[in-house]
Amino acid sequence: MVVGIQLVRTMRRKAVGILVAIASFGMAPLQLLPPPGDGEIRTVYWELQNVSDVFLTLETRTATGARAPFIRFTHRFAGRRPAARPKEVEVRAFAGQFWAPRGELSFALDETVRIDLTVYGNATAESGSDSWAASMSMATLRQMTQARRIAGNALGFPFELNDSQRNALRIFLERLSRGSGA
Repeated sequence: MVVGIQLVRTMRRKAVGILVAIASFGMAPLQLLPPPGDGEIRTVYWELQNVSDVFLTLETRTATGARAPFIRFTHRFAGRRPAARPKEVEVRAFAGQFWAPRGELSFALDETVRIDLTVYGNATAESGSDSWAASMSMATLRQMTQARRIAGNALGFPFELNDSQRNALRIFLERLSRGSGA
């Protein structure tokens, strides 16, 4: 009899544990797509807000190949198709797991032109990670796509864009310049 009661208690505890696990997973938001990869351009339509985002994600690295903060270029517009060509894009650096990020974001083109977005940006905290965002004109983005070398500082960490990342930046600009957004 004692063994039977002990068995019932053990089964009850396991059942409650399983139900708690199912309930906690059921309440977590689902991510419909995998995270964007390096150089990937995506278009997302947010139906409830009636806005679309076209964005490019760059997983930057230092000159020695060590990880640096992610940088995302985003164009947001109302509806599913943009009514006009964009005048600017948002550039956002994400600290992720980096410790003690600073509110800095700048680019050096061919070691001659410096684009400092620090004074135009603002610090935000999204999903528990620090980021820094600023607006960049399309003319400045076009200037970046013509550079043979792009280095910079994101949140106090140096980075350098490789050939495929610079090419992704060119494709992103072409896509926005067509005005299709898609």
